[in-house]
Amino acid sequence: MKWKGDLMMKAFAILASGIFLCAWSAGAAFAQDPGKAIVDKACSACHGIKKVESAKKSAAGWEVTLERMIKKGAKVKPEEKEAVLKYLATFK
Repeated sequence: MKWKGDLMMKAFAILASGIFLCAWSAGAAFAQDPGKAIVDKACSACHGIKKVESAKKSAAGWEVTLERMIKKGAKVKPEEKEAVLKYLATFK
């Protein structure tokens, strides 16, 4: 009967590991890019976010665009620029 106890312990360990891995991967999947929240808020104040998402620009192009939008009133703090540019660079 000892083998049943060992089997139950192994099954429990596998189940617990599976639950842990699912929870961990779900957290990683739902973690939002910090630049996305800033872009969503700052850009959608004047135009739809689809306009941003459909634009295909190089990193330099996004930098020029970001500076132009800030001059037009986009609320992006200097310390947020790097995160915003990193996020925008995903739209190539």
